[in-house]
Amino acid sequence: MIAFLPMAQAGELPAPSSAVVLTITGPLEHPNVGDELQLDMDTLESLPATRFTTLTPWHDEPQQFTGVRLSTLLKSIDSTSNQFVAVGLDDYKFTVADLDFNEYPVIIAYRHNGEPISVRNLGPLRIIMPYSEFPELRTQINESRSVWQLVKMELL
Repeated sequence: MIAFLPMAQAGELPAPSSAVVLTITGPLEHPNVGDELQLDMDTLESLPATRFTTLTPWHDEPQQFTGVRLSTLLKSIDSTSNQFVAVGLDDYKFTVADLDFNEYPVIIAYRHNGEPISVRNLGPLRIIMPYSEFPELRTQINESRSVWQLVKMELL
């Protein structure tokens, strides 16, 4: 079951006041640092949150994830893009395209089983899909889209 948790609504997102966990580049209407959008954890957690429990290709038991839905994040920054290059801490890159973020509640997770995700546990941010609720998402390409240790999104 997917739960949408109410949080503060976003307008123009503020410049980070603590460590930057995600940098968004590309065509941006409202950058907050130079021509980039830099987000700290407080800002991500201020956006409406989505929580779901799902089986994943990497776990034997269902896991609960909480994060900001990609469609919500993109709307909050006034982006019309539905394509981006996701970049991990280890410089792993994968282009996320041809996936309807309005139909599928794909999230940038910042909590796993209720706890913040440490870098050691492939965080602090991960792209996660609700595989149990939408079995059609269980594909090898979507496993590749599930970038761990997400640090950057390059909007296309």
